[in-house]
Amino acid sequence: MAKAPAMDAEDWLVLEFEVQRLFDGAPIDEEQMFAGRSSEVTKMLRTVFERARHVVLFGERGVGKTSLSNIFWKRYGKTLQNFIVARVQCGPHDDFSSIWIRALEELQATGVSKGKPEYVPFEVNFDSLTPSQIRRELQKINPNALPIIILDEYDKIVDASAKTLTANLIKELYDFAVHTTVILVGVADNISELVEDHASISRALVDVPLGRMSESELREIIEQRLRQTRMNFTADVIWTIVILSRGLPFFTQTLSKLAAINAIENRRLTVDNRDVEVAMKRFVEDTAVAFRDAYRAATRTNQKSNLQETLLACALAKCDDEGFFKATDLVEPLSAIMKDKRRIAHFDKHLRRFSSEDGGNILAKRGGERQQIFRFNDPMMQPYVIIRGIQSGMIDESSKTILFQKAQRELPI
Repeated sequence: MAKAPAMDAEDWLVLEFEVQRLFDGAPIDEEQMFAGRSSEVTKMLRTVFERARHVVLFGERGVGKTSLSNIFWKRYGKTLQNFIVARVQCGPHDDFSSIWIRALEELQATGVSKGKPEYVPFEVNFDSLTPSQIRRELQKINPNALPIIILDEYDKIVDASAKTLTANLIKELYDFAVHTTVILVGVADNISELVEDHASISRALVDVPLGRMSESELREIIEQRLRQTRMNFTADVIWTIVILSRGLPFFTQTLSKLAAINAIENRRLTVDNRDVEVAMKRFVEDTAVAFRDAYRAATRTNQKSNLQETLLACALAKCDDEGFFKATDLVEPLSAIMKDKRRIAHFDKHLRRFSSEDGGNILAKRGGERQQIFRFNDPMMQPYVIIRGIQSGMIDESSKTILFQKAQRELPI
């Protein structure tokens, strides 16, 4: 077998840039790097082909909503050439007209850039707009086109009338069978949090809730990128990153990138556990401003109360696709951390604190008094807490065996 050619300083620098691009952590816009989500992709494509219905894509922060909306229409290759896609980033200062003027401008610009100006022969020079005006302009689109308008970060709109008028527009597009698909993307637990008066336009909407990714899907994220680079990860590295990610693809990419860069800095093409340790340290340093104060507020006390251990157990608890866990889910991880059998009575007050002002509302609480469920308000706080637990020694090697063994069995290496 021929020996690989030696690499000089420039080769290593090029490789680092390559890794930065592949594991950027930003929303994905390249088909070959997108992993998983096949059922959601199919559901969204079917909605586009129906031509009179629209999509509401919602879920936790960090689960890949923007990436999915970027890529779903590219997923099945070059046979679908007639897509004309406009993306609008919504914000707190937007009103109805500012959103939809940008949407029309983007849609027309995309058609022109694809060499198909005849697909988008509508007017865009407006100072303000009504739903009916937009509907009439969109009716001018060539019937061979497949136009999609994506309103990303729709939850950040604070102008209630903007959401009401957008709902009116969607109803009008549906009633007139206008073949433009609107996709509303935002952070929400359910469709009613994102869409004003959604019940009145329910026939026009297809809801696509996006949960956390499975371990196999997170593994696919890493493996797809490794196919495009000379770098490789040991099986232990892939397993550790997947387990730490807690279903969040952003974290999978971020930790993979930091680990790979450390290997490159040490002139190695294989990423091993040493690199993951450094990656965890860098992640904590890079996110110190965002998470440190919230962590301290949640666990600060003048008494010995094991608040840090309970918060760590929350981060390690088995959760559902939306990141929620029950109080009973803390018993096993907290017992492993404390090396002593724990019961709900040992940490019930801690959960109440974490989901209140006293604990900085680090956890969100849902349900009634008897059937409460919890999850981290900021999903990225969850892997941060786990890494803090590893670095502080709360999770030692024996605890890792207990806490991670189920996941290790279920994730083939």
